[in-house]
Amino acid sequence: MARRYYSARNQPQSLTLDELYWKLRNLYLLFNEQDYFKGRAGITSSGTPNRIKHEAAVALNFQPFPITKWTESDITEDHVFDAIEFLYDHVSKPGEWSQIADESGFTYNDWTEYDDEAGTAEFREKANAFLCDYEPGYELTDDGAILALGADGLQHILDAEVLPFDESNVDSKVRDAIKKWRNRHLDLAEKRKAIRELADVFEWLKKTQKLQRVLDRKDESTLFEIANNFAIRHHDPKQKSNYDQNIWYSWIFHFYLATYHAVIRSLIKLERTKKLATKARSR
Repeated sequence: MARRYYSARNQPQSLTLDELYWKLRNLYLLFNEQDYFKGRAGITSSGTPNRIKHEAAVALNFQPFPITKWTESDITEDHVFDAIEFLYDHVSKPGEWSQIADESGFTYNDWTEYDDEAGTAEFREKANAFLCDYEPGYELTDDGAILALGADGLQHILDAEVLPFDESNVDSKVRDAIKKWRNRHLDLAEKRKAIRELADVFEWLKKTQKLQRVLDRKDESTLFEIANNFAIRHHDPKQKSNYDQNIWYSWIFHFYLATYHAVIRSLIKLERTKKLATKARSR
């Protein structure tokens, strides 16, 4: 993890948009001067090939190159985040500098190989050192997406490991719900979908009689009453409507996610204990 210096530690989430762009410029220059964009994009300190400019123009809704010379109208949050994600997809760490001979026998010096995994890891670490200080805080994930970190005190719930349990019915649905929730452009409809995915996980656990192994009937009932009463799963005139959805959706999502982690870990622990007991009896 990159070291965070005094002002970053004591004044987190203090970057303005202009300062965020300034960070992007320097991130690009830092890696460009070390040829980290040469292997996959052909970019060097001496120039940017037309091919990568055309690729960027097709992939994005603006032309990011030259990244160091954006106009005031270019500097938007979406443009900065798009550029960081695009660069992440084209970064690789140079290997050994050596003399190379082509088919005609001409020799020249260049990098013999590039390491994509090492390059993206280093780029991500540097980017995350400042993304966390912009507005509510963001991070560049290992799959190259910039997502919101989550509110103070709740980030650890979003970051908690999704333990292997049932990939198709539980694990993948929880990961998808978390990814939806962390989308910085999330609207109320998408928030509701993220909550519904977690509610569907509990529904599956209930139908497969797993939920009752770690929750009593009253607590189990409460989980579904929340989703039903706040119009998450069904549309009913008896449901609550006089509440601030932004506030209560956040509470429901984090409550469900925390409950999921507790339930799955309890089920895994029970299964592990059962296996140990069976093993002991068979001796």
